[in-house]
Amino acid sequence: MTTVQSAGRRREATRERMLDAAAVVLAREGIQGASVEHLCDQAGFTRGAFYSNFSSKDELVMAVFEREREQMLSRMREAADGTDLQDLDLTDLFATIMQRFVLLQPPDRDWYLVHAEFGLRGVRDDEVGRAFNAAWQQVKHQLETLISDVLDRLDLRLTVPVPHVATVLMGTYDNALREALIEHREIDTDLLGTTLPALLLAVVHPR
Repeated sequence: MTTVQSAGRRREATRERMLDAAAVVLAREGIQGASVEHLCDQAGFTRGAFYSNFSSKDELVMAVFEREREQMLSRMREAADGTDLQDLDLTDLFATIMQRFVLLQPPDRDWYLVHAEFGLRGVRDDEVGRAFNAAWQQVKHQLETLISDVLDRLDLRLTVPVPHVATVLMGTYDNALREALIEHREIDTDLLGTTLPALLLAVVHPR
């Protein structure tokens, strides 16, 4: 390994530690309350190390969001992978996709709090909030594409707009996750694995 490669790996490791630390601090203190000092303390780095990787707290926060977004999209794609679902009927297929996603993205209090912080910043609609909103729209658009791809694979069509289905899926999961965290229990798999697939079946038909 060359010196340049070694330095690059160290820099990437430092960046990842800062992102991990930022997720913890943002969940605990919120975006407004989190300071660069607290972020550095959590990660075990100096301010100099921080500013050698990020120009501002907002840039770090956006980097946390981008990483979370990519991880979420990866889990959605993995859950919807149809290579071993060909022999299932539609009810079981939709239920399996939902259950896979829950297993890949189990209830996590810090994860939920960080995403709630992102949402609040987006509603405030300041400069960083608008960046959050644009990135979140990309998440929804990619979910819409994933839904369309799954339906095309099954030779099905929706009787309602794809964006509406994406909104229902995202909203249902978000509410199910919040209820699970508030009530200190597992996420409601009957809702996601039985009721939601039944609702989806009501709005799909063969082409």
